Amino acid sequence: MEAFSRLRALARNLFRPAARERELDEELRAYVDMAVQARVAAGMGAAEARRTVMAEMGKVDTVKEEVRAVRAGAGLESLGRDLALAFRQLRRAPAFAAAVVATLALAIGANAAVFSVIQAVLLAPPAYREPDRLMVIWSNLDLAGYKRAPLSGPELLDLREQARSFQDIAAIWTTTAQISGEGEPEQLRVGLATANFFSLLGVEPRLGRNFEPTEEGQGAPRVVILSDALWRRRFGADPGVIGRSVHMDGGSVTVVGVAPRELRLAFAPDANVPPELQAFAPFPSDHARDPRDQYYLRTVGRLSPGVSPAEAEREIAEIGARMEAEHTEYDASGRSFFAVGLQDDAVRPVRPVLLTLLGTVGLLLLLACVNVANLLIGRELARREQMAVRAALGATRGRLVRQVMVETLVLASLGLLAGLAVGQALLHLLVAFRPAALSRFGPERISLDAPVLAFTAGVGLVAAVVVSLVGLRGAMRHDPESVLRGGGRSGDDAPRRRMRRLLVVSQVALGTILLVGAGLLVRSFIALTQVDPGFHADRVLTFRLSLPRGRYRSVAASTEFARRLEDRLRALPGVEEVGAVSALPFDDLPNWSTPYTHDGVDPKSRGGREADARSVSPGWFETIGAKLVAGRGFEEADDGAGPPVVIVDERLAEKAWPGRDAIGQRLQVDFVTDQGFVPTWARVVGVVRHIRHRDLTEVVREQVYVPHRQSPRNPMAWALRTTGETRVEEATIRRIVAQLDGELPVYDVRPLLAYVGDAQGRARFTMVLCAAFAALALLLAAIGIYGVMSYSVTRRRREIGVRLALGARAGQVRRAVLGDGLGLAGTGLVVGLVGAALLTRAADSLLYAVTPLDPFTYAAVAAGLAAVAALASWAPARRATRFEPTEVLRSE
Repeated sequence: MEAFSRLRALARNLFRPAARERELDEELRAYVDMAVQARVAAGMGAAEARRTVMAEMGKVDTVKEEVRAVRAGAGLESLGRDLALAFRQLRRAPAFAAAVVATLALAIGANAAVFSVIQAVLLAPPAYREPDRLMVIWSNLDLAGYKRAPLSGPELLDLREQARSFQDIAAIWTTTAQISGEGEPEQLRVGLATANFFSLLGVEPRLGRNFEPTEEGQGAPRVVILSDALWRRRFGADPGVIGRSVHMDGGSVTVVGVAPRELRLAFAPDANVPPELQAFAPFPSDHARDPRDQYYLRTVGRLSPGVSPAEAEREIAEIGARMEAEHTEYDASGRSFFAVGLQDDAVRPVRPVLLTLLGTVGLLLLLACVNVANLLIGRELARREQMAVRAALGATRGRLVRQVMVETLVLASLGLLAGLAVGQALLHLLVAFRPAALSRFGPERISLDAPVLAFTAGVGLVAAVVVSLVGLRGAMRHDPESVLRGGGRSGDDAPRRRMRRLLVVSQVALGTILLVGAGLLVRSFIALTQVDPGFHADRVLTFRLSLPRGRYRSVAASTEFARRLEDRLRALPGVEEVGAVSALPFDDLPNWSTPYTHDGVDPKSRGGREADARSVSPGWFETIGAKLVAGRGFEEADDGAGPPVVIVDERLAEKAWPGRDAIGQRLQVDFVTDQGFVPTWARVVGVVRHIRHRDLTEVVREQVYVPHRQSPRNPMAWALRTTGETRVEEATIRRIVAQLDGELPVYDVRPLLAYVGDAQGRARFTMVLCAAFAALALLLAAIGIYGVMSYSVTRRRREIGVRLALGARAGQVRRAVLGDGLGLAGTGLVVGLVGAALLTRAADSLLYAVTPLDPFTYAAVAAGLAAVAALASWAPARRATRFEPTEVLRSE
């Protein structure tokens, strides 16, 4: 019964607060009337009796607080009143509330968006079974300049046999193939994998089954596993596709499975294994028959139970050392092997970018907290008379502190909610403008999920605590008597002024760090755009074709098709040059590399020299504007009937024949023939400038080009250089190809400039975001300087009026105010420059052709901040000179 009464009282207190307050007022009036009547009955006058009773009872507000404190649900009731009061106070100061909420929202939103990407890319494991037990195995041809090389077939078999640290080892390589027969022909990116590839990853098919060991190797039945996207798009998500024969790459293959929808391959970009492939097939050849120096297998292993990654790394290194000692092919290569965690390897290129962004938004959040703290100090100074009156009327210090905390938490909560909205908007921009390196991880994985929301809530809580400390300090230091007696001026102004000035110095310092970081990235990106890749990408349109192996088995058939296609394309209006290449610069398909040797060198050294190899048609170098240093380009006569010839880049020429003419020298490289890859002696007929095919920021290894007419590759990319006045339409290209072969799909129709843009994407992405955050930091710093100087001028109004009355000139007053503002900015600038010199070293890997201590950047930031500080101080300085001394002194 007692519990029921308390619940009923709680309900009345919470849901009928106005009625309870009226009852309390009536009870207090009744008490006072009864006490007065008692004293009047004892002979005291009515007026004196009321004064005595009121003096004994004390302050009415204090009595009310004591009564409320013992009610049922007093805490909730008090919180409700505090919240209502907080919202009323904020409604009375909408500009202040909007400034605080907007500042917090921008900083919290930026943190939420960046952490969403970090959560999806760095923290969320790939959708494999025990992904932390998976390791990628690479080889290192150090002397050949190939530090992350794939493995060959014999090396894969050796590792399977000797490595006890791994339960199993699998491999994959990507290529292209056509699918036709149902609907329009379509070009697919296909993963050729070992039969155990999916089972090793722990990936179960959505439909059907994984590959079986008997389906791998020469003469095995041709089977395929479709991706979920291809199954839905081309086969209408028909479960009956399992067991059906489809026409692929000129032959019939049986569908044995459909991959799960969430499957994304988690390989590093330089592995050239796209995250999304449209189909998977077992290797059609026997790895034991591959040459030991034919490196193409991207290899992954699963650790045995109880084996640590460090133990596996040591064993792989030991096996590599034994293999190098046993096989003469490695004598000159300096070849070794190493293993690294699959996820660590996949995120290696983007980890510095994301950690830099996280540090940037962290500094931005700290800067926002400093800015809000400055606003709160100004707010507290404006409200001190109000707080003093409340204290004089009986509000306890604890009550005032609690009210300040509630107001601050309300602001922080509003900033957090607005920050989530800002974060969602920023996240859409991040996903839309993400570089190719981030696209590998799937935009659908990047969202404001539960971990991100928890992180954002934590960020909001930290921000609330930080800014609450400032408000609490003001509430704890109120001296009502001195405030009311001083007419609004308090002796505590000096500490407050020092605090505000310290906060402004902190704002400038943090802004300087962000500006220096952004400036270094801008300088780096500018340097990157000025890199000469060795070709001219403007006015060049590219597209890819893959010839079905079933209908283009011979070299002659492939080269004849290429001739006919190039003749048709060259005849188009506005087309100046046409050429073809086996791999475009900066594309994501695996490129062919070849060991090489030359006359006068021990043939065993072939394994120690490795070059990027590309098959190109006559006209390729002219089409992309590559510069021929010596000799000639390929001609139509360089075909299967003529002697083998090659063109090398200037790096290979200098390395193979230092100080000598490379033209006419003999070089042994791999040619593609009807029998596969065959080491072939060829004559050097030309030397071309080195072309940056892989990375704009570094020169990788030497390059060799073979004639497409003598060594065709599949697929091939065609390029058309136009006059610029005439635009070749994609439909025109498709029509021409269809006239030659109606079953050939044209794909990846893109300007060559798009590939160059992708190569610049990571640097552009980082630069734009950091520059945007730095601009926001500069704005906050400018607002902080303006606010402090404006307040300082207001507080010094009497002093300035006296100085003007005594004859001080307006210019002197203006210079004094400007000097004060520039002094604050200068102090913050010095601190920030020192901090930037220490912190920007962590982002050294993101810089190109710029050092972390680049003097131009530091000087530009210093000059820019000085100009901003001068502008922010100018308006208060100008206002100071417009005071009328007589009016100022009269008002004071």
